[in-house]
Amino acid sequence: MGAVISVMIIRSGIEMISETLDKVLGTRADRETTGRIKQLLTEEPEVRGAYDLIINNYGPDKNYASVHLELPDTMTVAQLDDLTRRVETKVYRETGVILACVGAYSYNTGDNEAARIQNDVRKRVLSHDWAVQMHGFYLQEEKKHMRFDVVFSFDIDPKDGLASLYDEIRQAYPDYAVVIVPDVDVSD
Repeated sequence: MGAVISVMIIRSGIEMISETLDKVLGTRADRETTGRIKQLLTEEPEVRGAYDLIINNYGPDKNYASVHLELPDTMTVAQLDDLTRRVETKVYRETGVILACVGAYSYNTGDNEAARIQNDVRKRVLSHDWAVQMHGFYLQEEKKHMRFDVVFSFDIDPKDGLASLYDEIRQAYPDYAVVIVPDVDVSD
């Protein structure tokens, strides 16, 4: 009987330590919650995508989040402010999560060449198994500048992935300055 009780105590201790370490080190956000938040955000007509969603928990009913929204390059600051306040309220009412920070990626509107280049770059990036997602693409044709984010899987060191992508994209578009921002796959 003593051995059984000892095993139960040890098991309970390991579970408590595991739960405590998860809270200290952080855990991946709940798939259902992140999916619901992204759904609420992308229901807005101006929002083409929601990315880089990070939720921090500071205790019961104290969830704060940050997110990037992909928005048209024609939006004014006043329109962006209106949208931000609208989605902050909507997300809080529906999920209880407070959007503490809403960032923006602009996307090209009305530029067929930018769309063609974006599709080509996306195809090149996503041809690699370790490239999970590409987002935030924006092309400034007059300055010959392109930028985008890539979510890397844990199968590759982001430095190696970036080096490979820079080489490939610069070969395809030698006249362009290219900025690639590495992202980590922190939520679904």
